[in-house]
Amino acid sequence: MNVELPVAKGPGRDLANQVGGLIAFSVTALTRTVLTLARRRLSLTETVLQALFIARVCTVPALLLMLPIGVLIAVSVGSLAGRLGAGAYSGAVVAFVVVGQAAALVCALMMAGVAGSAICADLGSRTIREEIAAMQVMGLDVIDRLVVPRLIASMFVAVAVCAMVTVVGVGACFFYQVFVADQSAGAFLTTFSEYGRVSDFTMAMVKSVCFAVTSTLIASYKGLNAKGGPSGVADAVNEAVVLAFVMVFVVNTVLSQLYAVVVPAVGTY
Repeated sequence: MNVELPVAKGPGRDLANQVGGLIAFSVTALTRTVLTLARRRLSLTETVLQALFIARVCTVPALLLMLPIGVLIAVSVGSLAGRLGAGAYSGAVVAFVVVGQAAALVCALMMAGVAGSAICADLGSRTIREEIAAMQVMGLDVIDRLVVPRLIASMFVAVAVCAMVTVVGVGACFFYQVFVADQSAGAFLTTFSEYGRVSDFTMAMVKSVCFAVTSTLIASYKGLNAKGGPSGVADAVNEAVVLAFVMVFVVNTVLSQLYAVVVPAVGTY
């Protein structure tokens, strides 16, 4: 007599299934991306279209978000530096905060919240309309056709957005310090060039690429596994955004700690 053991159910099993499925999907997608680039089978048309779409939904919000952040940093730095009698070092603090941290975090917010939700909604709507199932029946590789172009497009857009956000943030701090706080432009630029390093900007770019990859993988996985009609797509988008936010901040913490260990600090503030 065969006795079937009850299968354990609950949030723990659901979490394990989600984590395992996401890891397997991420490894497969990254492997397919490398193979697609090596074999020169990337769909340039789809990649360009996705890059333009992601840039259109992310660029303006990122710049508008960075303006008040840059002014807030300038106000805080100017006030603190004035109290300490170190107003000439405002450029050094701006170089550390804006270039090293703020620009990459703004890019993370855009990739996880804006681009990620758009990608998840797009793929989720295709899933519930059974377009994904139809592609699989016809023998088309869904990851090669849909995920890889979005992954590469998000990486290029993340680098461009990070560069633009950095310029806007530094420019906002400079104009506030010079024209509002009446600080010396020469002192600001001198300390900024002395303490600002190319490696900080390069690390911000690397962070942005990692944020884009993390957000796109999570959004694609949730979108391709959406169930339950339009409400299921909405739930998938919510889950993708929340999980992407958590993961990008974990990735940012890990990369920041590694960077602090590998690259020594320049002088003392």
